[in-house]
Amino acid sequence: MSRPKRRKHLTFDDSFWMWLESPETPMQVAALAIFAAQDEPATAVVERIVTAFRCHRDVDPRFRSLLRNRRFPRRTRLEATGHIDIDYHLRHHVLSAPGGEHKLAQLISRMHSSRLDARRPMWEVHVIDGLDDNRFAIYLKAHHALINGVDAVRLFGRSLATEADAPITAPVWATVRRSPTKATAGRRRPSRVELLTAIARATRTLWRAGCTDSPLVGPFAAPRSPVNVDEVGPHRRIGTAAIELDRIKRLSKRSDTTVNDIVLTACATALRRYMIEIADLPDKPLVLGCPVSIAPEGSATASSIGIMFVDTATDEPDAGTRLSRISASTRAAKQHQSALPHAALVGYAIVAMAPHTLRQLVPGAVTHMRPTFNLIVSNVPGPDRPLYLAGARMVEMYPLSLLFKGEALNITAVSYDGRLHFGFTTCRTALPDVARLTRYLGAAFDELEGHYATELPDLALGTAG
Repeated sequence: MSRPKRRKHLTFDDSFWMWLESPETPMQVAALAIFAAQDEPATAVVERIVTAFRCHRDVDPRFRSLLRNRRFPRRTRLEATGHIDIDYHLRHHVLSAPGGEHKLAQLISRMHSSRLDARRPMWEVHVIDGLDDNRFAIYLKAHHALINGVDAVRLFGRSLATEADAPITAPVWATVRRSPTKATAGRRRPSRVELLTAIARATRTLWRAGCTDSPLVGPFAAPRSPVNVDEVGPHRRIGTAAIELDRIKRLSKRSDTTVNDIVLTACATALRRYMIEIADLPDKPLVLGCPVSIAPEGSATASSIGIMFVDTATDEPDAGTRLSRISASTRAAKQHQSALPHAALVGYAIVAMAPHTLRQLVPGAVTHMRPTFNLIVSNVPGPDRPLYLAGARMVEMYPLSLLFKGEALNITAVSYDGRLHFGFTTCRTALPDVARLTRYLGAAFDELEGHYATELPDLALGTAG
């Protein structure tokens, strides 16, 4: 008698994204890539791409999985589907002339607002023709339980060519995922008791951080702010900005801080100005939730995500002092997590996020509980050299993320070919003027450069709304 097939389930931390799915908070992430056609009209390039993509019926297991959500704390069930309707998942759009940045942003904002259909594998690829300057775009959207932002960047980069004259590469859904490399053998794994003890000790330190002089920030330090609202609507508005990486690196060297510290300081400075202009700036500094990779050592593709809480110093008017405080906060968070055994990091991240999880899952908790953090700011490493599709060069790549209940703003950045590309995702009703934030981000870099009296190239900034 044959044994029944064992059902596959998502991990506890991946199931989290399905538990939070709602009409107002679709848990989907996306990437927007803009390409410039070289020696032929963009329309002809798009036609060749769409035709070639439709021929790829061999779908990677990740992209042929149905997500069967179950009530918390039961994990989401994975079910493989035998038939994939490529014509449903692959969409072709043409913008009406003239196809400028504003029309593209309107289309992306609408698509990023619509929920993925759980009756099908939860992903879509949209090829968008009609942009000005002989350009076109590709928008990839997938549920966070299926693929996270780090994996999305990796897979999208691997689905493109490194040479302009290369043939059309396989689309992202046909890109076979590499098997994770096993960790170095011979290393003793801590016992379960040791792991639980380490997690408990680290959690106690984190939750008591506010009672000490340490720059470590705990999960109860965030104030209520204009970016935290009781109700997040279902409609999104998207903004984009791009900054030269050399400019950020020179600021990092001049200030003796990290590139990520500079990025977080610029975001905090833009937020401070935005809140001063639209509403009262909270007396207490905002707290950022910053995802960090806690992939197993030696893993080629695994991308488990942890969290660290960062003091933004938005109560500080001086840019240099703000940067110093943010740098001290990130160093303290990294040192705190580095003291944990690597095998304990996923469990620790779940415990550290417990107040946020309860705030999301318990009805009415958003209104009565203070936010664990005010917003998410992510910085994801991307490809460091030019990539191509059907001879067209990818010139921009923007990450677009999700919103939690009570949080009307998310900022995500990804590096590509010498620039850092920022994607702003906002609740359309709570924070309608996302273009103002993208302008303030540019002004924030100007302010930092002025503080350190550094002569650097002009800011390259693009906005969309």
